[in-house]
Amino acid sequence: MYWRTRLGVMLMALTISAPRLEAIPSEGLDGVSFADNPHMLFVPVEEIAFALHWEIQLDQESGQISLNGHLLDAAHLRKLTNGALLVPLDELQRAGATITWSDDGMQAVVGSNHTKIAIPFANKRVEVDLANQRLRAYQGARVVLDSTISTGREGKKTPAGEFRAGPVKSRMHRSRLYHNAPMPWSVQVHENIFIHGFRKVPRRPSSHGCIRLPLTGANPAKWFYNWIDLGTPISIKGHWPAASGGGVEESVRPAHPFLPKVVIAIVITIVCFVIILFVSRRGRKL
Repeated sequence: MYWRTRLGVMLMALTISAPRLEAIPSEGLDGVSFADNPHMLFVPVEEIAFALHWEIQLDQESGQISLNGHLLDAAHLRKLTNGALLVPLDELQRAGATITWSDDGMQAVVGSNHTKIAIPFANKRVEVDLANQRLRAYQGARVVLDSTISTGREGKKTPAGEFRAGPVKSRMHRSRLYHNAPMPWSVQVHENIFIHGFRKVPRRPSSHGCIRLPLTGANPAKWFYNWIDLGTPISIKGHWPAASGGGVEESVRPAHPFLPKVVIAIVITIVCFVIILFVSRRGRKL
């Protein structure tokens, strides 16, 4: 009987020592910030609700959204151009989460019911694909914008290279080279090369060298302007294309790295239970 008691205690200790995953921040979700309010951090509503095990409710008539029983203030929400709704961290706090910031203010840990999710102010970067006429903007590993573009036509090629946004950034820039042409939501890339909005953006090179973003639909040009910071790295790569298509990656929901650990903890608990049950039955036979 003594050895059975000791075995039971050891197995219980093993179960208790299994990873307490809900108390440890996962690798987290990359936050989204905007140049017009750089100190505010956002995260997609669906992703944070899934991570915190919160319920989302939508009022079909009013279109209002409740998160964890808290009615979100629509004035504080933003959207990605793909329609994903973004909620600021202070709104999560009003919904019942705890927010703890790192000493440097570059990462928040959002907690609820022993679950903790790390959300950093991740670095921004922009990639321009000349061959496929596509622009992607990233914050950390998150694709925040994926848009068709139109770059410089033959004889007016958009230069490839590594650049940084700025120093010129203007809601309405005027071209000094081309008859004072309007260039809304302009971000300078290099000398007279800008990323800016344009009313028609065919998926082929058609500009005088600038990178045109659409003004239609979700208005990627305006969204990009509001998001990008001066100094953000901009990488332009690829040969000048003769109007090529090409598949486009779909933005993937970030993985939840704590799930494998949850599985391990559950497996350990089940194994311990089976061993205790087996030992108990064997003891009865003896």
